[in-house]
Amino acid sequence: MTHMHIPDGILPVWLWLSGLFLMALALSVCLFSLRSMDAKKKIPLLGAVSAVMLVSMSLEILPIAYHINLSVVAGILLGPALGFISAFITNLILALMGHGGITVVGLNTLLLGSETVLGHTLFSLMGQRLPVFWRAAVVTVLTLFTTTLLLIGIVSVSHIDVDAVLHGHEKGVHAEAAPDPAISTFAIVVLSLGSIGWLIEAAVTGAVVKFVAQVKPDLLKHRLHGRQRSPGP
Repeated sequence: MTHMHIPDGILPVWLWLSGLFLMALALSVCLFSLRSMDAKKKIPLLGAVSAVMLVSMSLEILPIAYHINLSVVAGILLGPALGFISAFITNLILALMGHGGITVVGLNTLLLGSETVLGHTLFSLMGQRLPVFWRAAVVTVLTLFTTTLLLIGIVSVSHIDVDAVLHGHEKGVHAEAAPDPAISTFAIVVLSLGSIGWLIEAAVTGAVVKFVAQVKPDLLKHRLHGRQRSPGP
């Protein structure tokens, strides 16, 4: 839902250039933090998770026009740095497939990448308060709510026709100023329909993370620490 299907030439130049600059800066920080990474173990996982994200984001849930991101799954399994890189890879390939313009890759990567970072952070901070399924589900809803607000903010400052955000690849849209009521309506529609999608994605994310915790708990490492309480005396 936080992936903008906007073709090139719609967003203001200053906005998409800022997105590309901030994305490049964030990628540089991520790559620097991964200098000592065990590539033999992490790169295959990065490829697998990115491929799953790519497939899920290419499919649309009708009639709410929602795309499952699996970004929180990526953040939990890969960590914040590799998760952000996975978001970049996924968005770049989607753009090459026609799901949004090349100039929008920066903003889309920042949105999806922030989901991986926030999802990882919240999941790690929740400790043993909830079983792993519910931890992942709650974190997913909180993360997607936050990034949807960021999406609404981007659309608001861009002053474009709000229909271009979700359906720009299907229409011949023009970069015309959108009146304030249009932004308000857009926010209501995105939050109301998006909340249905969040619940669906929360269930999928919870199931995936629970399955991984059962069959390959080493992939989660310290993020599962304290998941189960020690038996009492």
